[in-house]
Amino acid sequence: MQNPGSHFSDPNLNDTAQANSKQSLLKIILSHRSTAFFFIAAVIIFVCGFILIKTLPLLSDEVPHYEQITEIVETGKLIPNICTNLPGYHWSMVLLSRLIHSQSITTMRCLSSGLSFLCLAIFFLLARIIDRDSAVQKSTLFLFFPAFFPFFFMIYTDLYSMLYLFLAVLCALEKRPWLSGICGILSILVRQNNIIWVAFVGTLIYFENYYPQYRWKDVKLWMPKFLFFFLALILLIAFAVWNKGFVIGQRASHPMSLSFGNFFFALFLFFFLFLPYNLSNARKIFQFLKQYKFAGLILIQLFLIYLLFFKVNHPYNRFGRILHNWILWMMDASFLNKALTFLPIAYSVLSLCVTRFHRKSFYLIYPFSILFLMVLPVIEVRYCFISYALFLLFKEKDPEEIIDRTLAIYFVVIGCLLYLMFNGPFLL
Repeated sequence: MQNPGSHFSDPNLNDTAQANSKQSLLKIILSHRSTAFFFIAAVIIFVCGFILIKTLPLLSDEVPHYEQITEIVETGKLIPNICTNLPGYHWSMVLLSRLIHSQSITTMRCLSSGLSFLCLAIFFLLARIIDRDSAVQKSTLFLFFPAFFPFFFMIYTDLYSMLYLFLAVLCALEKRPWLSGICGILSILVRQNNIIWVAFVGTLIYFENYYPQYRWKDVKLWMPKFLFFFLALILLIAFAVWNKGFVIGQRASHPMSLSFGNFFFALFLFFFLFLPYNLSNARKIFQFLKQYKFAGLILIQLFLIYLLFFKVNHPYNRFGRILHNWILWMMDASFLNKALTFLPIAYSVLSLCVTRFHRKSFYLIYPFSILFLMVLPVIEVRYCFISYALFLLFKEKDPEEIIDRTLAIYFVVIGCLLYLMFNGPFLL
């Protein structure tokens, strides 16, 4: 006997299926529309930002970076005399500038803006892989992130460095470890201390694909996948032996040492840069403290470390027209200042403790961020860029009201920064 359902279907089920199909189709259309709108808006913002900044005199580290580029062009030397980092950024700028037959400051800023836009595009692709629904939201926050925004258009290495790290993470999540390792090597050619973040990407690949395989019969099967990660480490060690150190020039100003400056400064800024999000975590933080009473003792210990070891004594942190130096002087001015400025630091730690990421392996950014920040003696906002960007990528989607409040704050801060850049000139 035949099943009567083989010839006849329930019209209600058909209607439901058609409705779901229409909803999914509408969602796809809206997704593509929002993506198109985002990139059109981003292009307009980048063009306007470049037009605003292109006529400014060289600011802060733009001077040595531009000098290194022109030295390569004029002398043909692959490693300029005043270069501190591996000159991957400078090689790229020289190559691109030769293609258009111009090495002016305006040209360099234009090329740097183009590379920064590419970094934004890779960030968007990575955000879509992690969580398609929040890709536009997170990319908008990245675009208007006050710490990043001025550097999109300037002759700096940091956004170009992040571009390759984003590619490395993207390839890692797409299960292409060899290509991920190659991108990691390219990031080291821009900034050699990125070796710590390359190690993060390699560890991420292990936890995403092979954990907890640790027996030799398993290890020998997946270890060849990490060939280029091991090669990155070997090449960097070989460079350090040949160069007699990891820093190329100005070694006295860039010693490798344990320092808490960037660690505490990153936490202090985090409270304000993610203020609406942090305040929305207040209830979760209260519950966390009730559940884990030892957290208070850990914060007391952290405060003692902050009092004893947070020092603003590097010569580069004494420059007057750098805004973050003013903040650092305020933080280190007295015991009372340290006690007051520790409050946002402690809140940031608690907020991070209750933050939920899309995957458990993403929590690896915490130990690697600490490691990265604590080997840099100069305290710089730019050293926090990668940690902040990965936090944006990895955390779960925020409610729209939090995004709206965050963007409102960002617009005000960016406006103030641009005003100071044109009338100071000050730089973050």
